[in-house]
Amino acid sequence: MTRRGRMLLTAIAFLLGLAVAAAALLVFGIPAALAGGADDDAVTVTVQEGDTLWGYAEEYAPEGMSPHEFVVEARTVNQLPTGRVSVGQELEMPVFDGASR
Repeated sequence: MTRRGRMLLTAIAFLLGLAVAAAALLVFGIPAALAGGADDDAVTVTVQEGDTLWGYAEEYAPEGMSPHEFVVEARTVNQLPTGRVSVGQELEMPVFDGASR
């Protein structure tokens, strides 16, 4: 193999490695962890009968945040495709920096 061929092969391997690393970061949710907004001191709750994300919003949403915004954030944090929750399910409720209730 020529010097030029080895350089091309090395460049392709490097770019492929970057693509695999970027895909792994996206799959494992690293951007969500780095995005900020929510504090690392999240509260974990176990869903009881009759609980809803809207009910949790009334309890955990900081002052000035609408229940809808909190539900969207809670769904994102918990990777929920819908707003429905099941009895026994554990959910992480985001706690926001400087939030007062």
